[in-house]
Amino acid sequence: MIRQPGLEAAVVNSRLIIIALVAVATMSAAPVLISATTANEVTIGFTRLAIATLVFTPMVLWQGRLWRLAPRQWRQLVVIGLVFAVHWLSYFASIKLSTPSIAALTITTYGVQYMLLAWFFNGERVAAVEWIAIACCFAGCLVVSPALSFDNATSKGIAVGLFSALLYAVLPLLHQRAEGVRTADRTWGQFFFALLFFLPLWPLSSWELQTADVYQLLTLALLCTVISHGLWVKSSTELPAIYSSMIYYLYLPLSMLESVLFLGESLTPQKILGAALVVGSSLALSLYRFRRAQLGKGES
Repeated sequence: MIRQPGLEAAVVNSRLIIIALVAVATMSAAPVLISATTANEVTIGFTRLAIATLVFTPMVLWQGRLWRLAPRQWRQLVVIGLVFAVHWLSYFASIKLSTPSIAALTITTYGVQYMLLAWFFNGERVAAVEWIAIACCFAGCLVVSPALSFDNATSKGIAVGLFSALLYAVLPLLHQRAEGVRTADRTWGQFFFALLFFLPLWPLSSWELQTADVYQLLTLALLCTVISHGLWVKSSTELPAIYSSMIYYLYLPLSMLESVLFLGESLTPQKILGAALVVGSSLALSLYRFRRAQLGKGES
């Protein structure tokens, strides 16, 4: 049998797809666990960041590359840590204010917000059909809001969640600027400096926890942070970008399903419609931009 040139390179490794699916499945448990625990946002942040830092620090120290970083690269890691700290804190607050499903819905808009940032700062072209998809995505957030007012906790949670998604969209841009720093070192810097920025918030943390809270925090730190992050970094690095983005958008329906099963959250028509608008428009944008990029390569 004669193999066609490039055929093997075009075949996606099924093992990587499975790894990516497991990563997203473990990530999707985070909103439910954050909502379920009585620990507040600051306590959750300290626990996840401290354990992640403890796990990643020996790895990067053993590799011995941190000491070779230039002052500019250290400053880049500090900025990444700051943005990540505020992103996490605002996302936890969004979950506590609204529901796991609604918070997951708002964070899923990060892909659209990333494109808006690229348009605003990098001058990337946005076609008319893409603006329609962007409008549909944000319309999904309006659909699940009980009122266009900050008089209720859910609307506040949506606003905070959209801000958190904006910061989440900023992170890839910051990581791109720090591409001279190895991925493992950037990952460590993200957690370590975020932990340092959490230190002034220590008086706001509360450690009067029940046994269930301890288990939930440990699961958040180990399963939803260390393991899921490690699996996602591997799969998203080695898989084609279009596959990673398609798989990531499973985060929202999985979070909604888990919230219904484990927390008894009601799945209203508004939530289903909102999720469909956010995920559908985000997927359409990813496919459209991928197709446009492929056509551009063909023409060149």
